[in-house]
Order: sequence, then structure tokens, then C-alpha cells
Amino acid sequence: MRKILTPYLWLALLLLAVILVFQQIKWLPSFGDIFKSNPLEIEHTPIVIKEINALAQLITVTAYNEVVIDQTNPGNPVFNNPVVPSLLNVPNIRYSDKKIVLIGKGKVMAGVDLSKLTDKDIFVKGDSVSLILPKPLLLQVILNPSDFETFQETGTWTDNEIRAIKMKLRDKLIITVLRQHIIQQAGDKAKLIMENFLQNAGFKKVTVSVKANS
Repeated sequence: MRKILTPYLWLALLLLAVILVFQQIKWLPSFGDIFKSNPLEIEHTPIVIKEINALAQLITVTAYNEVVIDQTNPGNPVFNNPVVPSLLNVPNIRYSDKKIVLIGKGKVMAGVDLSKLTDKDIFVKGDSVSLILPKPLLLQVILNPSDFETFQETGTWTDNEIRAIKMKLRDKLIITVLRQHIIQQAGDKAKLIMENFLQNAGFKKVTVSVKANS
């Protein structure tokens, strides 16, 4: 019986020696590591994105401005039928021109739409985070009816004509604030706000950039 067990005993000792050698050169984990549970790793990226998405539209710059627009429309012909003046041998006279000057006071708000963030725009590793913000844009343009003032008006203007002029005034307001670099200012401020937000969230290394407007 002892002679039968001896070869197996030597084989077991040899196998144990090989395992110990492999463990020394880090080819095999230690016995403690084999039975030790691995630490639970949580993917933080979706959590961070959800918290940022909850902020929705981040308005970073509000510009108040006053714009003026004037418009002159030529007076309509006195005769509805253009043939009448020639038949009667009279001048093709017209009503006097009408003119209007409107002043509008409005505000334009710019920032970034954080709801557009995806998991491709943020990378989280430990206490480090890298974030790419969406392009800054105009989020709201507000011109209430009470924000308009008629400075001058001659002739009779229809509601549709006044509405069309107010739309031109709104466009002029947007052009004015764009020339004041509101988009660039909105992007710069959004970057600063999100850096502070992520630092307060506990991240030690924060990198924030903003997608450029084409």
C-alpha cells in the first residue's frame, strides 16, 4: 500500500512546487486572491450624464437691447383700376406715403442644451472626468407686446403690416446681440459653470470643452 501511495505523493508535491513558482513570478493568482471576491465596480458615466441632463437648458448669458426700425411704404394708387387715369386723361395720382418708426426692447438668452449630452460626450475614471459640452446657441428671444413703442406713425397700417415689421425688429435684435459675441460668451461661461459643478460633485481632475460652432 505504501509503495502505491508514494508515486502519487511525489506527484502532488511536484505539482504544489510548480504552483508556488508560478505564483512567485505572477503567472498565477495567490490562493487568497482565488477565493477573494473582486471589488464591485460601478459605471459612473450614466449617473453623471443623468445629473447633467436634469439641468436641461443652461442659460449662461442674457442680453438686453433696444433696437429701432423704420419703414416707409409708398401710398396706394387713388384709382383701383390703372386704366382709369388714361381713359379720363388725368394723372395717375397716389395717396401719400405712410411711415412708421418702431422701438423694441427685448432680451436674448444664450447657453447650452444639456439634454443633448450623450455617453460619448463624457468620460469618467475614478476621480477624473472629461466633458464635451454641446454647441452654445440662442435659447430664447423675448419681445413682449408691451416691449414695443411707436415713435412715429403716418398713414394707416394694418395688423398684418405691423406684425411683419415686428418680426423684422426681432431679427434685428438677434443680429445685434450676435455681433456682440453672445454665443462665444455663452460657451465660455457654460464651461466655467460645469467645471465648478463637477468639482463640487467630488471630481479632483476636471476637463471641460465646448463643441465649436461651424
